[in-house]
Amino acid sequence: MSSTKYLVVFDPTQESQPALARMVDIAENTEVELQVFCCIHEELPRSDGRDAEIQQRIAAQEEVVNAAVASLREKGLPVAVEVEWDSNWYQAVVRASVRHAVDGVVKSSRRHSSAQRRLKRTSDWTLIRECNCPVLLVKGDGSNRAQTVLAALDTRGDQEAYRTLNQKILDMCREFFEQTDTEVHYVSAHKDLPSRPDRGSLVRACGVPGERVHIVMDEAHDAIIKTAKELQAGLVVMGTSARSGLSAMLNSNTAEKVLDQLECDLLVMP
Repeated sequence: MSSTKYLVVFDPTQESQPALARMVDIAENTEVELQVFCCIHEELPRSDGRDAEIQQRIAAQEEVVNAAVASLREKGLPVAVEVEWDSNWYQAVVRASVRHAVDGVVKSSRRHSSAQRRLKRTSDWTLIRECNCPVLLVKGDGSNRAQTVLAALDTRGDQEAYRTLNQKILDMCREFFEQTDTEVHYVSAHKDLPSRPDRGSLVRACGVPGERVHIVMDEAHDAIIKTAKELQAGLVVMGTSARSGLSAMLNSNTAEKVLDQLECDLLVMP
């Protein structure tokens, strides 16, 4: 079986690393390869010794990261470490995900207010919008086992983009969860009765018992949040459309709206 390669974001400002902790659980069910990426930066006075000072700080941070991943290596997991010096670490993570051709990015996520998210670009929003691979945002200390997974499907109309994204979510859930004891549920939101999806067709497409398919008349983000809480889901899986510029700042998509209201991990599919 081929391994899945993850870029795990190491936070140099925190002692605990929930993203690394989460990978221990993922590795129990999937053959993985880890690229642990850390970005550091601070303003240094320009001098002849500035470049040497930067290299010394990178080397010191590499020692910290290597110590943090030692237990993972002891478990036999292939782990590579990279430390980069860059003032814009959000974009550095995006570039690293492309450079290493990873299958997914894993990052710890901390709660922000809606005003903070809207007025200041956060790392979570940057990764959701700009990464070309799935992004797993880990809540809490990373010990969540995700025995129940809720996957959100967008059944609005017949747009090809929605159908393609829905199929990617269905395929991912079958590949990673069918062979485990994880219970996968699906939720689809609609605004009114005329837009309600056909239940029989949706159940057949999901391939799970009917009681695991939830069709909710509500705004998409509210339906996802409510259903996740009712099920006590440990992981929500959903898709997003990458955006940038002024419209991205003023208009949050569904993934961004649910991010801080969910108590569980969030996996966003591009």
